Amino acid sequence: MYRNNRYLTQPLSKLDFCVVDTETTGGSAQFNRVIDIAVLRFKGGEIVEKFQTLLNPQRPIPEWITNLTGITDEMVRSAPVFSQVAPHLQDLFGRGVFTAHNVRFDYSFLKEEFRRIGQEFNVPSVCTLKLARMLYPDIPSRSLGVLCEYLFIDIWDRHRAYGDAEATVYVLKEILRRLGKDYGINSVQELMSFRCPKPRPQNIKINTQVGK
Repeated sequence: MYRNNRYLTQPLSKLDFCVVDTETTGGSAQFNRVIDIAVLRFKGGEIVEKFQTLLNPQRPIPEWITNLTGITDEMVRSAPVFSQVAPHLQDLFGRGVFTAHNVRFDYSFLKEEFRRIGQEFNVPSVCTLKLARMLYPDIPSRSLGVLCEYLFIDIWDRHRAYGDAEATVYVLKEILRRLGKDYGINSVQELMSFRCPKPRPQNIKINTQVGK
């Protein structure tokens, strides 16, 4: 889908990140479908383009998914099917780096949706969850909710694609700031190959004298 990969060596400040979140009918990409998708194109510290739509999965939405997301069968009945939005998604993903919190989940669902309509989906990706696990090892969880609370980022519409994608943008922004400041990460290639160095053990001096 990418026509060339020269963008990989460009400065991060000049690159587009397509920050994605999806809501689905279940946890398996093979057997479930996307019902809500948001893509926010993030560049130079700002959101420069927004896309969000409900999708008709052409099957009933399980009750537990409705309870989690608030999305009902009635809400998606007149929504487009995936094939109708696929051309626009192709255009978006062709201009930026696919980015998500737990990218494996969203990527696998979109790859499967494209496969169903006979199209290949194979693009470079960045996972904010993976980066957060390296950068914030001391917090108990790097789930989006916990991480946003730790970083003082508000989520206005949790478990809806746009709300979670917007929160992920601000997580990404903070991660990029820290990577640049603390580790000198300046390109997407460096970002995708980044491995946080383990902290060096401190030399502990033991006082062998009696008393203070």
